[in-house]
Amino acid sequence: MYDIIIIGAGPIGAGAARHASATGANVAIIGPTEPLRASHTVWSSHYDAARLTHRSARNVQLAQYALEAINNYRAIEAQSGIPFYTPCGTLSLSHDLGGFSYTAQRTAIEQALDFRYVDYTSSAITQAFPMFSGDLGYHGVYDGPPSGYIAPRAMVAAQLTCAQHQGATIIRDIVTHLTPQHDFVTVTTHDGVTLQARRVIVAAGAYSGLCGLLPTPVAHTIKSETVTLGKVSAATAARMADMPSMMVDCVSDVISDAYLTPPLQYPDGKWYFKLGSNSIHDLFFDTLPALQHWIKNGDMVATHHAQIALLKQLFAGVEWLDFTSLPCVITRTPDGVPSISNVHPRVTAVVGCNGSLAKSGDTIGRVAVEFV
Repeated sequence: MYDIIIIGAGPIGAGAARHASATGANVAIIGPTEPLRASHTVWSSHYDAARLTHRSARNVQLAQYALEAINNYRAIEAQSGIPFYTPCGTLSLSHDLGGFSYTAQRTAIEQALDFRYVDYTSSAITQAFPMFSGDLGYHGVYDGPPSGYIAPRAMVAAQLTCAQHQGATIIRDIVTHLTPQHDFVTVTTHDGVTLQARRVIVAAGAYSGLCGLLPTPVAHTIKSETVTLGKVSAATAARMADMPSMMVDCVSDVISDAYLTPPLQYPDGKWYFKLGSNSIHDLFFDTLPALQHWIKNGDMVATHHAQIALLKQLFAGVEWLDFTSLPCVITRTPDGVPSISNVHPRVTAVVGCNGSLAKSGDTIGRVAVEFV
């Protein structure tokens, strides 16, 4: 029997495994290897080359979670031998910084985290960041290093490597049933394996509720998100090497709250900018088949076109080679912070990461372990 079984081997589950195994507990973490999108059963947003990491946030708690995780990145890299973190800074652009969700709480975040943003007028942005188009009319707030971006696949691999070095067992499977009992919890997997633990942490993202893994429901929504990859040449990517990660309060009838990574090399060897955003065309899911259909087939043409237009506006001089649209998903809670709660005396659930999953997974995993 295990002391703790963690369901879900993404950023939060891997973070929880790292922290739990560090205590000497007998830990197992269960999650599949990365599947092909077209044939997946469950999917994770960390199957990607880049995610932003920054202190800017919609509220102080999310900023604190992020900074704690950022402060642990180098130690995780050193322990695992797997690099995943680039502290290039994060630039937020808006015509109304006081009304933009990522900068509206800047004063409270500066006070809580004891740092100061750097302000840029619209005319000064292109002087400081010459890779952008001429005066775009935006005002800027720069959250310098340690903010930047992470490679989430590599980060999860690093966390799992640390956990394994500390004695954790990694089981590449999908949990299909969870049965709490008086003294332990029984977990059954897709491959027919039955395991038992004194405590269980459910950190399976959007699939926690849709797959029936929560003994008590937790209020949250599951929303589609569309991502556009803009392919550029290696030479263009090299010219953009000093670009910060970005968040943009864009002027659009279709998209809002955009985020953007510098051009990075993806597994196919090509170089891509990545831009994601909210959209008026976003969908909400309350069944597993509906979510699986979106991940396999989702293609929001209007959103994709609006995202392409924003890329071209921001980088007027870039020669774009191609654009690709990819479906993604985000979970949200009513209060805008991850729900970490005991849904049974022996089961802790992490639900609704509100866009903070990748960058803050190590912190959220730690908090979940403290509930056990």
